[in-house]
Amino acid sequence: MSHYVGRFPDGAAGLGLLTVRLCYAPLAFGIVALPPMTTAGAMVLRLVAGMLALLLVAGFATRVAAFTLGVAVLLALVVSTGPERLLLIGHTGGCAAMALLGAGAYSIDARRHGHRVIHLTTRPPDRGGGD
Repeated sequence: MSHYVGRFPDGAAGLGLLTVRLCYAPLAFGIVALPPMTTAGAMVLRLVAGMLALLLVAGFATRVAAFTLGVAVLLALVVSTGPERLLLIGHTGGCAAMALLGAGAYSIDARRHGHRVIHLTTRPPDRGGGD
């Protein structure tokens, strides 16, 4: 019996991955608010956070965006103290899971790299005569 495992799951699993992406997108803005920043650094970090949030919501380059967000969470974990550290540890695992699972069927990634059918045809053997 052969099994087909979709690279971009749809149905309940696809909706679950969409929900995870939508829930983790605002995390980028929360990470930006944690460390003290200068005005120039704050503007750049907010721009990067906005780009990460948009990428996650749209499901475009999801694995790269989730990995980048996970690195940002780890960096924020270094500068944070108190109860937010426990939340950040949990978010690190969520970002890792999202980076490993991918975007799901309801994403731009699925439209760009989705299911493709390859048709293989047989050719008759070469009937070359010997020299």
